[in-house]
Amino acid sequence: MNCHRLISVLMGVLALAGAGFAQGTPNPKWTGQISGGWTSTRGNSITDSLSASISAEKRWEMDRISLGADYANERQTVGGVKTTSADWWRAMGKYDYFFDAQWYGFGNARYESDKIALLDYRLTLGAGLGYQLMDNDRTSLSLEAGLAHQTEEFNTTPGTRNDQVTGQAGYKLTHQIVDTVKLIHDLTYYPSLEGRVSDYYLTTSGELRANFTETMFSSFKAILNHDATPAAGQAQTDTKYIVSVGVTF
Repeated sequence: MNCHRLISVLMGVLALAGAGFAQGTPNPKWTGQISGGWTSTRGNSITDSLSASISAEKRWEMDRISLGADYANERQTVGGVKTTSADWWRAMGKYDYFFDAQWYGFGNARYESDKIALLDYRLTLGAGLGYQLMDNDRTSLSLEAGLAHQTEEFNTTPGTRNDQVTGQAGYKLTHQIVDTVKLIHDLTYYPSLEGRVSDYYLTTSGELRANFTETMFSSFKAILNHDATPAAGQAQTDTKYIVSVGVTF
């Protein structure tokens, strides 16, 4: 059920991009990155951790599609007792239509799941207006604001489901610090438009990516999520760290 929703949402985002093909412009190639990390220990404890990330973008003269996903799982066995300390994933899809060189309208979808936080899923659908403040060979910075609808369901007893309309505001920054090191940072804030002003969801990520060949890189990525109304008994803030190596395409 949840996977079907995710596929439907992402297909809808991609369908919006039909305008880009209809304009008769040359069909560009996808560009992006794939990275992964794996750690295993054997001794007094048995630990296996796996992480993976992918991001891709396709840009026409007036259209842009962005896709991304992250995943992590960590399990350990101590004294014959097996536990899972991390099991989460998220996927994002976004379509931008540029009215001119700087202003654009967008539609986006985000899907998240985190078993340790008792989050069965969080589905966010949004739309709004963006402004490309900078876009050159070294720095890209965009600002966005709009509205969203958020649905989240928690694996509590009894199960908890929340549906609400929210605002959304955020930015994305990509900056080439030096020729071989790049910073990628984004933040999106979803304040509830129903009920308390203090009810909001915020997600932000920062990544340092260092190239050691033309197409291979190492990466350190941090993801912070803050949910003002999490599942009962769970912390409001989750911070995740991913160390990986990857390739560009």
